[in-house]
Amino acid sequence: MQVNLGIVGVGDFGRMHIQALKQNPEVQIIAVCSRTEEKLKSVCEEYKIPAWYTDVDAFLKHPHLDGVIIATGEDTHYPFTRKAVEQGKHVLLEKPVCLTKEDAGRLLALNKTTPSVILPGHILRYDSAYNQAKQALEETQAGEIQSIRVKRNVPVERFSLHSRTHPVFMALAHDIDIILWLTGSQAKRVFAMEKKTKPEFENPDIVFALAELENGVVCSLETQWRLPNEYGRYLDTELEVMTSKGNVKLQTPGNALQTMFLGCQTGYDVTLWPEVCGKMTGALVNEEQHFVDLILGRCRKPVVTVEEAVKGVTMAQMILESCKTKMPVWRGEEEL
Repeated sequence: MQVNLGIVGVGDFGRMHIQALKQNPEVQIIAVCSRTEEKLKSVCEEYKIPAWYTDVDAFLKHPHLDGVIIATGEDTHYPFTRKAVEQGKHVLLEKPVCLTKEDAGRLLALNKTTPSVILPGHILRYDSAYNQAKQALEETQAGEIQSIRVKRNVPVERFSLHSRTHPVFMALAHDIDIILWLTGSQAKRVFAMEKKTKPEFENPDIVFALAELENGVVCSLETQWRLPNEYGRYLDTELEVMTSKGNVKLQTPGNALQTMFLGCQTGYDVTLWPEVCGKMTGALVNEEQHFVDLILGRCRKPVVTVEEAVKGVTMAQMILESCKTKMPVWRGEEEL
């Protein structure tokens, strides 16, 4: 059986989704949607996609679409998801699933009432290294998690491409999800600070946060969009978990392979979407296959639920509030 999918948003990540899906024999990409007609025509020509739309409502009414991948601006995530499920489409929704408490509540309510799959796109849950870290922590000899430290630093040149959204949502959303996934808990209180080194942008490019989870685990979170471009690194990431019996330390994904030729250093992704024998592999391909398996009924339990994703949004919002007020922030009883 073949699944007919469409993609909303054909920027860099939308195109990467297309590239990965085109090699899946169970998937047919039958339509794409974006505001830019010229970009749509180019994508359709390159990937042999039969239909394109500049209007999302018309796109979602395509009669043969089984599901859609929403890879648009973060502020459109909830309204586009609602429109999609109203048309009976399944949704793979890129992170962050939403930006506000109001949209978080609406998304939760929507997920409870629709038969459609809504799969949050938290890609690190499909990465082999993070999965092995989780498995190691679940072993008896690992002991109880006491603390978690995460870092996700990004080259300076990329900030201009992603500065529309606060780095807590653009970068730390990945690590917040991993923290909640590894612990099975959620934020109790946070204290955070931010710094803006580029006044021409609305959002800061440096954020540090401390968090206490409901189960007592304490966490340190860092994102700095200040890496020198000369490093040639896509990301500089770390995860360190201290337990009652030892620790787990992970310094991938993204840059386990480095080269230096003629004075130019380059980092290569070897986990998220590397090519092997001419085919894309890794976490993105795993995530898309899981979406297809959910649509076809091969599995019933999603790797990440909407409720889990919204808990991550709540923690991100607490960090933002603390940055703004310069005070500790406690999670409200009414919040997930």
